Amino acid sequence: MERRRRDLPTSIYRILLYLSRMSERGNDARRLMRIERATLIERKELRNHLHNLCESGHLSAYSSGKTGRGGHPIIAYSVTEAGRGLRGDLGRWIDLGVRLGYYPEEFFYLPSDA
Repeated sequence: MERRRRDLPTSIYRILLYLSRMSERGNDARRLMRIERATLIERKELRNHLHNLCESGHLSAYSSGKTGRGGHPIIAYSVTEAGRGLRGDLGRWIDLGVRLGYYPEEFFYLPSDA
């Protein structure tokens, strides 16, 4: 799928889906750069979504204690219980959109699933 701005439910669903799948892996799999590659959401937009989801309690963010090449702290994200509920709600909304013809079927899958 081409890199373009998606609608809000799809973007948030993909972020939560990726982080849920990576919950058993180390912090490295849940960093901004990895999330950006896996979901194909632009970094600036992704950073805003992650910040808003953390503020609302759907994600938790924690620093690994390491710094990146630019001197910024490396932050890993994980989905909270509220985030799992939100992902289910968004999944049902997207499923309804697929059945009504608003979304193509591939909106349920991450680019890495192909």
